[in-house]
Amino acid sequence: MGITDLAVEQGTPDDVTQAVALLDGARRWLHERSIDQWRHAIPAEVVLGDAERGALFVVRDQSGLQAIATITDHDPETWGADTTPALYVHRLAVAQASRGRGLGQALLSWAAARAAERRKTFVRLDCADDNHGLRRFYESQGFQHVRDTTVTAPGSARILGSSLYQRAVASPDRGPGRHGDERSDARRV
Repeated sequence: MGITDLAVEQGTPDDVTQAVALLDGARRWLHERSIDQWRHAIPAEVVLGDAERGALFVVRDQSGLQAIATITDHDPETWGADTTPALYVHRLAVAQASRGRGLGQALLSWAAARAAERRKTFVRLDCADDNHGLRRFYESQGFQHVRDTTVTAPGSARILGSSLYQRAVASPDRGPGRHGDERSDARRV
C-alpha cells in the first residue's frame, strides 16, 4: 500500500485487539527512547469506546492494522469549553513495521480533508509537553502551538503536561487560513 492510495476506514469493535496492540507497540517504542507520551498502556475499554462511538479510524493492509487515530468533534477534557468548530485527533499511532512510510503525515492530511468536508475551522491535537520530537513533527506539518495545559491520562488518574496544537483547515470557499472575519491566528482560542 502506497501513501497515495491510503484507505482510511471507520474502525469497529473487532479492530480493538489489534488497535490496542499497535498502541502498545508505539508506547514501548517511545518508552525505549525515554519519551513519556504514553507511559501506561491505553486500556482496551478506552479504544472500544472510541470504536463504539464511531471515532476510531484505521488504515490496514493484508497483514492487519498499520495506523490508527481517534477523531472526534469535541474535546472538553483537553481544550475546555471552547466552541470553535474543530476536529480533534487523539491516539494517532503507526505500526512499528510501517514507521517511516509517511502514514502519520497521511492520516493528518486525511483528518484535515475530513475537517474541511465537515466545515471545521481547525484540526486540533495534543501531545506530551516534553515530547520534543513529536512537537517538531506536528510543527513541520503546519500545526501551531496554542498553549500548554494538564490533562488526565485516558483510563487512569495520572495527570500529564500536554501541549495543544492546531492547524487551520482550508476549504474551497474560504481558502487556507480564512474563516469569515476571524483571523487565523492559532493562539486565539
